[in-house]
Amino acid sequence: MGKLDGSPEYTPHYLRQFFASPPVLAPGTPIHEVSRSLGHKSIKTTVDVYGHLVPASWDRCRTVMQTALRPGSPAS
Repeated sequence: MGKLDGSPEYTPHYLRQFFASPPVLAPGTPIHEVSRSLGHKSIKTTVDVYGHLVPASWDRCRTVMQTALRPGSPAS
């Protein structure tokens, strides 16, 4: 089934976006694996396009760094 103008409803680009969005990134799939699956030559492309979909990972990273840099932590 297509759109009223005759164009396809689901294009390869749409399906690619769908694949990399919440169904893949939300469960915590590492973004480098998504990058490889999408065939991006650089993980930078994946992060630039889909990085906003993984805010929880940035929160986890910040928490780890704050803990590691806290005085008296095992890493300091």
